[in-house]
Amino acid sequence: MNYDEFNTEYTKVLDKIKSGKCSWSELSGHVTRLRQGTAGITTPVERAQIDSDLAALGQMVDLSRRTNDKEDVWTVTSEAVRRASSGEGTVADRIARIEASIHEITTLANRNPDEREALMQSTSTLKILHSSLQSSLRAEQAEAAALSS
Repeated sequence: MNYDEFNTEYTKVLDKIKSGKCSWSELSGHVTRLRQGTAGITTPVERAQIDSDLAALGQMVDLSRRTNDKEDVWTVTSEAVRRASSGEGTVADRIARIEASIHEITTLANRNPDEREALMQSTSTLKILHSSLQSSLRAEQAEAAALSS
C-alpha cells in the first residue's frame, strides 16, 4: 500500500466511524489492516503522518469501544445528531428534536466523563441550528400575527 492508497482507506474508515454503522471490532480490524498495509512506507514525512493518523484512529476506536451500560457513545451521538439535523416537520418540530438531541448528548456526556468534552463539541452545530431555527420561528410568528391583525 502506498501513501495515497492509505489516505483513501483512512478516509473510508473515518466515514465508517462518523456513520456509526460499524462496530468497534470491525473498526479495530480496519486500523490493524491499515497499520499492516503501511508497514513498508518509510519516507519520514509520510511515515510520521501515517503514524499520527493511525494513532488518532486508534483513539477513536477505543472511544467507540468504551461503553456505559453497553451503549456505544459515538453511535448514540451520531444518531442523535442525525435525528436533530432532519429537515422534516415544522420549525417547532425541528426545534423540539434539536433540544431533545442536545439533552440526550449532554446526558450521555455526563455519564462518560472521559469523552465528555468531545461529546459536548458535537452539540455545537446543533446549538447553532437551534438558534437559527428560533429566529425563523419568531419571524414566522410575527408574520402570522401581522396577517391576523
